[in-house]
Amino acid sequence: MEKDCKNILEVKNIEVVYDNVILALHNVSLKVPQGKIVALLGANGAGKSTTLKSISTMLASERGKVTKGSINYDDKVINNQTPSEMVGFGMVQVLEGRRCFGHLTVEENIIAGAYSRKLSRGDLNQELEKIYSYFKRLKERRKSQAGFTSGGEQQMVAVARAMMTKPKMLLLDEPSMGLAPQLVAEIFNIVKMLNEKEGVSILLAEQNTNIALKNSDYGYIIETGNVMLEGSAKSLLGNDKVKELYLGISKGKRLNFRDAVKDNEKKINKAH
Repeated sequence: MEKDCKNILEVKNIEVVYDNVILALHNVSLKVPQGKIVALLGANGAGKSTTLKSISTMLASERGKVTKGSINYDDKVINNQTPSEMVGFGMVQVLEGRRCFGHLTVEENIIAGAYSRKLSRGDLNQELEKIYSYFKRLKERRKSQAGFTSGGEQQMVAVARAMMTKPKMLLLDEPSMGLAPQLVAEIFNIVKMLNEKEGVSILLAEQNTNIALKNSDYGYIIETGNVMLEGSAKSLLGNDKVKELYLGISKGKRLNFRDAVKDNEKKINKAH
């Protein structure tokens, strides 16, 4: 990770417990430099969504809590804040599952994101046009009822609505889930543009390792609630174990990452 770049987010050794019993995360640490895209990668159930909800303070609604460690966002220690307070601080999470108000139009959904900003009609229209410059597909569907748009369009609506809050940081949870490859590529292109042109820092949780790393600066691989590997996106894409376990390029039986690390340690010990 670049040392001369300020981190907008620092998560240090957090532990998360659900219902005071179930340990979901253990000793997870990660950093997001300001203005960068960081990918949090891993299989379903690895702990990606829990990590994001720990940061956005959405855990309480699921009877979860951070029991150890610390989260520092934009020079603020995050502890007992509410999700709405986090939005006020400039952090917005786009939950997995393409959450939008199905009975409202696409445009009404997007406008809902600006509710807390109390914009004049003129400023609101200006912000809308800026959003539509990124989400051209949504401009064509602006008067359509959101519930009758495609899965990809609903995912775009969710991201566009989040951008209307004028965030410093976006947390994206599985933006590619259930979408056709062409739509996934389109959404990641938009995410990349938002990062480059609007300067928004992004932490995205993804199972689609390949496209996530191709559109990120840095990556962390999480498995069973632990960070197993981290590195620049380029180095992870070139890592043989990552290729084997997450990109489907396998030379033998599939292992999980923990087993792969143990297997590697055994080979090193034998060599000595």
